[in-house]
Formats: sequence, structure tokens, C-alpha cells
Amino acid sequence: MFTLPSGAMLNQRGQRTSLLNQNGDVLSFQFSHDLASGGERQRGSELRVTRMSFQRETKAFPIKFEGKTDINKSSSTSVEVVDCSSVVDVKVGLTVPCVLLKRSKKQGAHLKYLLFTLSHSNSLNPHLEFKVPYEIKDNLTLLHGPTVLWSNAGMIYYISLQVGEVKQVPLHLSSVSFIGELPLDQRKIIIFGSKISSTERTADAQADAWGQRNVGYFLEEGKEFDGAWVLPHAYSSVVKCMLLLSTEEDEGGPKVTVVAATSGKQLVWFEGGAPRDVCTLPFEEPQNVMLVDTGRNGCLFTVSFSHGNVCTVWKDSFQVASCWQGVCSLLVDDFVGCGTDQALILFDDPCPPGSAPTNFIITDLGDITYTSRPEGSEGLPGADTVQENHLLTVQALESRLQSGMASVQDLQRDLEEKERVILQSVRALTDLVSGREHSLPSAQQEGLVSLWDDDDDDEDVQGLAEELPAPPLALPPVVEKVWHRVIEDRLVVGVQLTADSTPLLEGASVSLLIEAGQGPTPPVIRVRSRSFRPPPPAALVPAAPPGLEPLAKRKRPDPTSEPRLTLTAVTELAPLLACAGLPCRVLLHLATGPRRAGGPQVTHCGFISPDIQDVAQGKLTPRLLTDRTLTTAEAREDLLSLLAASDSWCFQISCSDHTLFDVPQWLLGALRCERLAVQPDFILSDPELLSSAALLFQWQERTTFIGELLVYYRGLHRLLQFLDSLCRHLPSSHQIQPLGRERRAGRAPGQDPGQALASSLEREALALRDGVASLLQGAASREDSEGLGWVEGTADPGPTDELRRRRAEWGRERERSGRRLSPLVDVEPYRRLVADLSQVQLETDLSALALCDAWPLLTAPTTDSPIPAAPNR
Repeated sequence: MFTLPSGAMLNQRGQRTSLLNQNGDVLSFQFSHDLASGGERQRGSELRVTRMSFQRETKAFPIKFEGKTDINKSSSTSVEVVDCSSVVDVKVGLTVPCVLLKRSKKQGAHLKYLLFTLSHSNSLNPHLEFKVPYEIKDNLTLLHGPTVLWSNAGMIYYISLQVGEVKQVPLHLSSVSFIGELPLDQRKIIIFGSKISSTERTADAQADAWGQRNVGYFLEEGKEFDGAWVLPHAYSSVVKCMLLLSTEEDEGGPKVTVVAATSGKQLVWFEGGAPRDVCTLPFEEPQNVMLVDTGRNGCLFTVSFSHGNVCTVWKDSFQVASCWQGVCSLLVDDFVGCGTDQALILFDDPCPPGSAPTNFIITDLGDITYTSRPEGSEGLPGADTVQENHLLTVQALESRLQSGMASVQDLQRDLEEKERVILQSVRALTDLVSGREHSLPSAQQEGLVSLWDDDDDDEDVQGLAEELPAPPLALPPVVEKVWHRVIEDRLVVGVQLTADSTPLLEGASVSLLIEAGQGPTPPVIRVRSRSFRPPPPAALVPAAPPGLEPLAKRKRPDPTSEPRLTLTAVTELAPLLACAGLPCRVLLHLATGPRRAGGPQVTHCGFISPDIQDVAQGKLTPRLLTDRTLTTAEAREDLLSLLAASDSWCFQISCSDHTLFDVPQWLLGALRCERLAVQPDFILSDPELLSSAALLFQWQERTTFIGELLVYYRGLHRLLQFLDSLCRHLPSSHQIQPLGRERRAGRAPGQDPGQALASSLEREALALRDGVASLLQGAASREDSEGLGWVEGTADPGPTDELRRRRAEWGRERERSGRRLSPLVDVEPYRRLVADLSQVQLETDLSALALCDAWPLLTAPTTDSPIPAAPNR
């Protein structure tokens, strides 16, 4: 069996015959050699062209036209057909058959190639000729133009009438997978293949891993593109041939659909550079893939292999439809004239030159099937054979599926064992961090069985020990109390520190960690941690202003009741309710300062487990929202929970020519707000409103004309409603200026030290600019008032006087220029400027010191980790 490309066959004399389909007809190109009488040597060659058309009535290919053309008349030159194809001739704009011939001399160093086109009148016309010093064998392709492309020694060459000479593509490929045209643009030629990756590491890790990378090249544009859009780099060394189905422009780049046959007996469907489906092929060494559009029956892929093997694959199901062996040629066209494609399969049947094929099959694997073979001979497989093959295939697939499922189950068991080991390690690490003793799980939990009989007494004792309640966990020495509240869909957890540890733990934070239970990994809780100093108890707050009672009767605060630092953590409530059966740990991250060595320490404070019934009944909702008169410790915790779960914004209200509007009186009167008994500085909105609309206010008068209002809110729409009401009631002479989030004199709860430092630096720069400008303006006005000028006499000055006058003017101008560069200012304004700048710089230094104290909170890891080290601001 000779290995020939698709569309070529041999006759009984060993001469090569090339077949080509065009508009349903079959064209045959074959050389014949005339021999002179008397046994003389060969003197010439002619190319025979035969056009045949299929007749459904006779199931044969009668000859419609036959002609001859003299190609060579020299006995020292041999000519043969290399390839033929139907391509678009750009000169006439029609699809014409083309045939490429090779002419070689016995002693010639170069081979000459001739390209002929067949006209509509069935005449061969010379179109192109070129010479190369080697024989063209690899990846020979005829495309529109006509353009001849081929490869040799890893390089790709092409020639056309428009180019005029043989040119080399600047792309070195180790293997070529496709040379053709884009499906949606028949005028764009694309070259696709693989090349060895460079020794240097590239941005594509996949190409580096496989050692080769797929690349593409547009011939007309001369541009190279990344082949990963078409095929993954892992397939670069196994793809033997491919077919482009469609191309689309996407946001991330072109989306190409490709069907590729590999050396592993697979037909793979790729979309956008990723494999979507795989079909196992029945033969090895694929050579070509073509598409057969059968209309309503669907589409087929025909795959040609070496040694005369052919198979078809359904496009929809992507399964093998039928197979043939002993095939010498395969053509795809509408041979029966029904409007859809069929596959013409020609079997090895030597026939004389110019004769029609006699051993063939025309089929679309549907309603259309014509064959020259008698029924029962080897052609299309019968129904029984197909059914038997399907049963055998299904049995083999079931065996492979069962084996694969067993392997998957083994892998799942191994994965579960690994997850169990990791879970035990996480629990041991958590116990180690919390300072608890880690207890190993029992044998039954580990899935172990004892080889000896265990006594029942031990099991009873162990069961009794498990039923006994565990002793309560003692709080760490730095923690005094742990509490939690629910505000809307947020959970607020508070950790109150002791009085002794408060000055040392200004940079501490709180995080939450859910126990893993039976799951593979512990869920991570994202929290926002903040620090507050709670208000003093209401009993210690004087009932009357300090100036209205004797100094001796004023109550002294108890040292034990000094406000202590309270840390809060705010998180979403839904994940905790979903894991209601699992305890939630409260972890305290200690950091005593930016220069602390050894990093932050983690201390376990206790457990919280919010119950969905308590949340639904409102047991965890702050009671302060409904009863403003509470002064207990729980009321202070309610206030801190409201502050922690709310956002804040500070506004400056000023009036330049009138006494400032009484904002607290308006809040307590028109808006029906109430002061909190636990902390009278805070004013809470109307108690009849829902908790989601609750607003907290703090008012402080800076001067008689300037005041600051700090608003704590939940939801920007509620803040905008309040600002609208405020603007309506303020007189027209008042101005409202937003100062930023939580900007207060001193350190307000949750104040951002970075923003405070930035505001201080801004005030320092503005004070320096305004003060220096004022000094320079005073110096300039004083210089203008001096008015040094020349007093002219009544008589005309002579030449000597004129020279002295010019010299005096030049001296005064030089002195004036020197004063502009180094102006002299008054002492008193300069002293006032230095004093004002010193005060502003002192405030900046205090803000910078506050930022340094809070630096551990800003440089610690994020709270997304299971054990965060700092609050998430």
C-alpha cells in the first residue's frame, strides 16, 4: 500500500493521478508518456485532464470532458503532478482548479515548479513558475491568489503573482499544524504551529513547563500572535493536523473554535484555547481533517490517516460514526446535486488513464448512500456489525468508568484523611495559642479498631467523663469582661480590659474564630476592630454644674471606677447564625507599642454563641434604644455597641455676625431626641423610630460663633435626611462645613490618627503661608511709603550733574532690589508669626505622637486571616 495524500491515486502503470472536486464534478489530472516506435527512448509528456460527473441512475461517473496538453518534449526532463486544489483567482475573482507540476532535469541542480489554472472552457493556462534547490514535500498548500506555501528545514516559504518571488516567513517552527484561511475571512491566510521555547523564562509559565509554545502568523499582515488563543501549549507536540471552524472577537481577545487530531488517537474540540470535548479515534497517524455539512442530518468530521484509513465523527455527539480501510482518495462536495455535502470515498482500484473510478462510495451517513460495490461486500458496515461494535464499545466504556470511579473514591478517601490530619493540626495549634491542654481524639473518632477486646468498664468511665460538664474557662489577667450585642444584621463583641492593663494595651485588637467542628477547615470571619473608652458611671456624674455647688461638696471619682479601655469587633451576623452549633472564639491581640519585640501576642478571651431564638426575640438588642434612663454597666456596653456599629461624620457650624444657633435645644425639642442618662454628652434620636434609623449626636461649642456636631449614623440616606432637616432650620447666616470623619478636639472614639495628622499638617502649611504673605505685604507697603526719589532743581542740569543723577538712581535701584530679595520686616509681627507657628507645630507634633501610638494597628496583618493581628479600619 502506497501512502498518498488525499485526492491522489496510482494507476496500473504506477503513474500518479490527482483527483479534484469542483461544483460537484470530479477532475482527474494525469501524465502520460508517448513512446516512439522501434523501442526508442521517451521523447515527451502530456497532461491529461478528465472531468466526470456522477449519475444517480447508473451509479457511475461518466466522462464529460477529456483533453490533453503538451508539457514537456525533452527526453532529459521528467514532469509529474505534485498537488491540485480549487482556489480563488484574484485576477478574475472566481474559484478555479489549479494544478502544481514539478519539472526536474537529470543533471539539474534546481527543480522547477509550474502552476497551471483550468479555465471555464477546460483549457490549462500557465499561471506561475519558480525554482528551488530542493524538492517540496512538507506542508504544501494552495490557497487564494493562487498562493503556493510550503515548509522546508523548519522555515515556511510562499510565492504568488502579487509577490513575484519566493519569500520566507520570518517564523521558525519546529512543527506546522495548520496552513489555511480563516473561516470568516477567506482573504486572510494564517499559519499555525509550535516552536521550542527560549532558555529564558517567559511570562507564560505553561509554555516554560512544556518546553514548546504554540504561535500563529498572519501572512498578509506579517504579525505573530500567541497560539494559546487557539490551542494550549501542552498540545503543541502532539497535534498533527487541525481544522478551524469559527473565529469571534471577544473582550479578552479572539475566540477561536478548532478541531485537532493528535498523535494519541484523539480528536479534541477546543474553544477559546481550552479543550471542551474529546473523541477517541480508531486509527493512528492522522493526516487531514475536513468538514462535511450534510444539512438536516448534521455535520461530520472526516479524518484521514496514513495507510489508507478514514473515519467520520459526528459533530453534535462527537462520537465515531463509521470507518473505512483501503481508501486511496477522499473528496467532499455535493456530488448528487441535493444541496448538501457528501463524502466520496475511492478505494484502491487500479484503472487505465482517463477511465472513471469503479470502486467508490458516496454517502452522508443519512438518507444518501451510493456505492459501486455489490450488496454484502466490504463497504459500509452492516446494521448487525455496527450494533455489535456499539455493544463492545459500551462494555469497554463501562469497565473504564468503573475503574475510574474506584480510583476517584480512593483519591477522595486520601483527601479526607489529609483534611482530617490538617484539622487536628489546626485544633492543636489553636489550643497551643490559647494556652489549653490539647486532648487527642478517641480511637472511634480516628476510625481505628482495637485488635484486643476492650473492657466495658473503660467505656462506661469514658462516657461518664464525657457527660460531666467542662469547667468554665478562666479569663486572662488583662481581660475583665466579654459581652456581645446584635444591631440589625451586625454582631458587636466587646472585650473590657482591666484598669492596670489599659495604659499598656492601647494598640490591642479583637478577632473572632469559629471552631471547625466536623468540617475540613475553620470558617474565617471578617471583623472590624476598634477601641473605645467607656463613659464613667452615671452616679459619678455631677447632677448640677460644678460652678453651682461648693468645691468641698463635689464628689471625687473613685479610682476603681476610672474608664477602662474596651475593644470591639463588628462582623456580619448571618455566618454565625449558620454555624450556630459551633462555638466562636474571641481572641485578643496584644501589642504594647511600635517598638515591641517578638511581635503581637494572641490571648483567648472566651466563647460566644449567638442563638437564633435570642436574636429573633430581641434579647441581644441594646436596651438603650428603648430606655434612655438606664445607667447600668449594660447601658454603657449598649452605648459602645452603637458607636462601634455606626459610621460617623463631623460638621462645623459657624456664624460670623450672630450668636450660634442652639443645636442641642433643636435636637431635644423639634426632633424629640433624648439625652442618655449613662452619658449626657450623647443625644439619641426619637425612640419611636426603628433601631436602623437611630442617630447619635455629640455637640461641642468651640466659641460663641463656632461649634462642632458629631453624627453617628447607620446608612447614608438617614444622614442625608438629618442634614436636610438641619439646613432647613438653621438661619441663613449660618454655614455648615464638613470636617471629615470623626474629627474632634482631642481623641474621639475611633478617631483616625492618620487623618488627624494630615489635618494638622494642612493647618500648619496654611498658617505659614498666610503669615509670611502678611509680613511681605507690610514690608512692601513700607518701602513704597518711603518714596526715595530725585528732586530736580529749577535750572537745567549740566553733563556732570546728569552723570551724578544717573549714578544715584542706579545705586537706589540696586538697594531696592536687595531689599526685595531679603526684605526687612517689623519685629512685632514677626514675633506673633513665630508664636502662632509654634502653637500649630505643637498640635502637629501631638497628632504625630498619637499616630505613633496607633502604629501597631496599622502595620498588623489583615483581619481576613483566621488569627488577625490588628483591627480592620
